[in-house]
Amino acid sequence: MKEFIPIAIDLAQCRAELDRFQSLLDSKQELSERHDLQLLFRECRQLTALIGGGIPRMRVANRLAYEFPVFGDYVAEIVIGHFERKCYCAIELEDARHNSIFNQLEGRATPEWGRRLEHGFGQLVDWFFSFDDHRNTAGFARHFDFGHVEFSGMLVIGRSGDLSDHDRTRLRWRSNRVTINTHRISCLTYDELYDDLNDHWRVWSQVGQR
Repeated sequence: MKEFIPIAIDLAQCRAELDRFQSLLDSKQELSERHDLQLLFRECRQLTALIGGGIPRMRVANRLAYEFPVFGDYVAEIVIGHFERKCYCAIELEDARHNSIFNQLEGRATPEWGRRLEHGFGQLVDWFFSFDDHRNTAGFARHFDFGHVEFSGMLVIGRSGDLSDHDRTRLRWRSNRVTINTHRISCLTYDELYDDLNDHWRVWSQVGQR
């Protein structure tokens, strides 16, 4: 699905897909990007769209695409958005291994950032470079319409259980303070993403869509 498709939140289906996500997290500590995580999100469109609940201007996604071609050699793993509000989020999924986020080096007390995290962040850098480079083209307008379009990014990687309190503080600081050309980049674990999505679902189930 390399083009955007419309989607509307179905709370019952969303709950079923959230339960599938939880079952995957409970089944094993380490998760493969290709065989576990990409498969889950590509088969769970409602779960994917629900990520928009954590983006203030979006609130809920009404469009989504997988393997979205970013105007050149780059392919964004997932892009969700709200067409009328001109708000989009590009999402990179990385694996969930014990060293995905941080890598402990011999002789150093503080672990360094993991290769998978830096690779995923580099992917987002390339995507946003390409988005900005093509912003005034007809191809950009075909997908996103004319005028100002707001973009953010999300990198989902690793498991919370592999992080110390200090590791979590470093990851949270990076997520809050490091941007790509003013585009905010959220960095969070799959466990954190599940908790966020579960909270979004509870809110929607109580008040309904606005």
